Amino acid sequence: MVTIINPLLIGKVAKHYLSDINRFETKGFEYINKYRNKLFLRLIKYAFTVPMYKNKYSEAGISIDDIKNLSDIEKLPIITREDFINNFPSKVIPSNILKKSVLMNTSGSTRNPLFYYTDQFTLMKTLIVYVRELREFGFQWNHSKLTIIANFYSGTGPTSYFDSGAIPTLKPLISLDNIQLINADDDLKKMIKSIDNFKPEFLTGFPGPLRHMALLKKQGFGKNVNPKYIFSSGGIIDKYDKLEIEEVFGVKVYDLYGSTEAGPISFECKKGNFHINSDYVHLETVDKKGNKIKKGKPGILALTRLYGKGTPIIRYTGMEDFVTLKEGFCKCQIPTELIGRVHGRIKESVVLPNKKVIFAHSLKMVPGKVMYDLKTNIIYKIQVVQEKLDKIEVLVIINKKRKDSVSIKNFLDELKNSYEKLFENKIDVNVKDVNKLKSEEGNSESKPGVLSKIDVYTYI
Repeated sequence: MVTIINPLLIGKVAKHYLSDINRFETKGFEYINKYRNKLFLRLIKYAFTVPMYKNKYSEAGISIDDIKNLSDIEKLPIITREDFINNFPSKVIPSNILKKSVLMNTSGSTRNPLFYYTDQFTLMKTLIVYVRELREFGFQWNHSKLTIIANFYSGTGPTSYFDSGAIPTLKPLISLDNIQLINADDDLKKMIKSIDNFKPEFLTGFPGPLRHMALLKKQGFGKNVNPKYIFSSGGIIDKYDKLEIEEVFGVKVYDLYGSTEAGPISFECKKGNFHINSDYVHLETVDKKGNKIKKGKPGILALTRLYGKGTPIIRYTGMEDFVTLKEGFCKCQIPTELIGRVHGRIKESVVLPNKKVIFAHSLKMVPGKVMYDLKTNIIYKIQVVQEKLDKIEVLVIINKKRKDSVSIKNFLDELKNSYEKLFENKIDVNVKDVNKLKSEEGNSESKPGVLSKIDVYTYI
């Protein structure tokens, strides 16, 4: 396929790259706040041309004159995943730009994939902020060797950014042979062999493949896989998996947080704080009724993307994540707001009989800690299943290729004790050695790490 170069688009992207890439280094938060206020007002003006938003705002009695600055965002109604589904395709984008737009879909980690529209410039802007995050660690987009492990399927964010959209537009102008793309579902031994041949300086990927590569490296594979930095993205990585990967590779693992809809949201700095890309996104946390939650307390993420065309993302809760925002600024002097913790997907939480919610990040810590303490990689796959408030099963598929001699019975007993301690001894946990995990109802292909028949929203 011949790529047609659009000089106006390339010029616009170059201008934004030069203004955006050093903003955190040259500007303070006061400037960034004024800048994002300007972007927000432009975004709201555009949103009133999109039928879904125009109708929602009309129903709420909101006119464009009611929105003077970013602090007025709380006047706007929450936009849910169901709003996107119910209004797709014709009402999530202005009719006059539909033919020029790029159809996108999410990975489906919050149930079924979500469809929406974007454009080439928005894809390019997303790449700029991704490069800026890695640049904090010395990454040079035209020189440093980078391996990216992601879901490269048709219409997903990674595919649109790197394989079929933004990057191909740049390839006729610049060489990008320093970037290697690996599908997360590839055979792990083939994956590490390919990465071994490439010898990346920077490695970014999902927690699962990163952990499995660490196990393979311990077995003697990937002798040339010695990156300077490793970045975990696309899911929660517990601190014990993180420690395991760091010990094997001998480098620090940093977290990146983002989504297909929003692009890069935040990144972990060398001080260990999670910096929000405050000039690209605005984050709030709300309760299930859309009321604001103060910083320092967990709430449902309501996200606003401050740039781009296609389908606007304004006060969007469709990521369905629990997040705690953090007061103050980091000592590293990057002038952005902070995330205290990403707790994980709402549906991947467990509810105790006393109605206390146990977040996904706490659930993921249990098997990681037990394996780390016992120095074993005995788990191949694991699933927490909650049928009732007082009934939880933990299904474990044993790793048949492990090298250690840890007793399966002793391990499962320790796992049971650890989960029951997390659940405050209010639930009798049944831990099983199984050959397969349970599927979501109506979706035989989906076997999530937490499968619950409890409506968590009832308890938050």
